[in-house]
Amino acid sequence: MIKKLSALLSEEISLKLNSSDDDKEIYAYSFEVILSLLINICILTVVAFIIEKIAELIIFTIFFSGLRVYAGGYHAKTHIECFSVTLIIFLISALSNTYLIAYGEIILAVGILFSIIMVFLLAPTENENKPLSKNERKKYKVISRIIVITLSLAVVVLYFVRVNTDYVYITAVVAMVIESVSLLKK
Repeated sequence: MIKKLSALLSEEISLKLNSSDDDKEIYAYSFEVILSLLINICILTVVAFIIEKIAELIIFTIFFSGLRVYAGGYHAKTHIECFSVTLIIFLISALSNTYLIAYGEIILAVGILFSIIMVFLLAPTENENKPLSKNERKKYKVISRIIVITLSLAVVVLYFVRVNTDYVYITAVVAMVIESVSLLKK
């Protein structure tokens, strides 16, 4: 459905702009990415409202996606798989601060250490749809390391205000750990 709608939108824009076939393919892929992202955001937002975890959705998005942009990781083959995997990892992350409070300090220490090690050893991982040049690999490696350190420091800050923030630091750590595990995609 997303591919068909993207192709239709691409066709319309290509006709109006008198674009080449190559440009039309770029438009179609761009629409596909945007539509997929919007659907994912809508589904996650509805679920977050239902389970009353809006703050966790924001934290999940910052800590999972913030690291994923430059570190890379597993990519689903289909949109349905992507929606399903994203929903499952959001639910795990969002519910972790409800059910794992007793293990918070362990999750904090082990999760941060694990994420830093994984990012330093494995990031960035490439996507077959977007191979990285040698310069991009170097750049993304540095950026992903800076991001994991920055996010780790942010988690520590969230830990110190845990009572006021409903223990969302656990959600943040779990999101980082799941993203770090996705670096093992091979």
